[in-house]
Amino acid sequence: MKLNAVMLTALLLSAAPAFSQTVYNQYPCAECAVYDNNGTDLRGFINSNKDQLMARGGKVNEYSNNTWGYLQIKNAHVPSVDKQGNLNYYQSMDVTLAMYKTLDGGLATWMARETNAPQGPLVYIKTNDEGKLGLENVKYTKITHDLEMKKFALVEYYNDTYNDRDYDNLLKNYILLKSGSIKDPSGFKTVIEFYDNFLSKFTYLSDPTLETKSFVTFLSVNGTKYVGYFNIINSKLAGHLNPYKVEYEADRPVLVNSIFKKLKGNIVYIYGDDTFGMDPEMVKYARENNIKLKHWKTTATKKFNDK
Repeated sequence: MKLNAVMLTALLLSAAPAFSQTVYNQYPCAECAVYDNNGTDLRGFINSNKDQLMARGGKVNEYSNNTWGYLQIKNAHVPSVDKQGNLNYYQSMDVTLAMYKTLDGGLATWMARETNAPQGPLVYIKTNDEGKLGLENVKYTKITHDLEMKKFALVEYYNDTYNDRDYDNLLKNYILLKSGSIKDPSGFKTVIEFYDNFLSKFTYLSDPTLETKSFVTFLSVNGTKYVGYFNIINSKLAGHLNPYKVEYEADRPVLVNSIFKKLKGNIVYIYGDDTFGMDPEMVKYARENNIKLKHWKTTATKKFNDK
């Protein structure tokens, strides 16, 4: 069945952050976030996804020689708590549940933002959860500190509610990818090789000249086409990778509009050896929106820092 423009736009924008409204209470119920929220909590996430974390994260570690990090994240709604310790289920808060694949095991964490405000201070509250979880529960900073040493963090998300700001601020270079988009973990080898090569085109990222530049990347993994886009945020690469699902000519402009509206730079590099026939639509969008396009093959020897 042909996807119409409205349906395709909804599909492509499904990864957009969609947090609940700000609430009056400052903090979420920590015990609820960790193990007491009817399975929609860190314990439930670990129980249902630990095996996948080990399998998929193990492949990321293997293929990258442990130079990439692997995270799984999921959003949960938990009740907020007032100063007297009373739970308020009508003012629920968004909590990010996360698991991280270490070299020899895994770690788990959670975080929220005070009053559920998208730009509020981050919150992690220690709980008495010994013996309740299948992975050690640590403060998120223990994981993000480890990820600072990595080239990239591959972050697979399980539902579409997340706050980009968390990853913009906490991680180094990262790629967000919906879980299941790459079904066979062997495909991570191609992803890692492609983006290692992409990263090699930068002299360094803390360069003011990069702040006006964004990037759209094209690659194929095990016969499936993917489109990724990146902005430079806080001197780091902040990116999303999505399957290329366009089957009809009329849908290509919808995809281009969806991607380019998320780009922050007025100079956009189109990076890849096959752009899946998207060039006419990208050129048209760039011309109409005063954007300068630059096409680069993966074999290019220049640097994106070059003027």
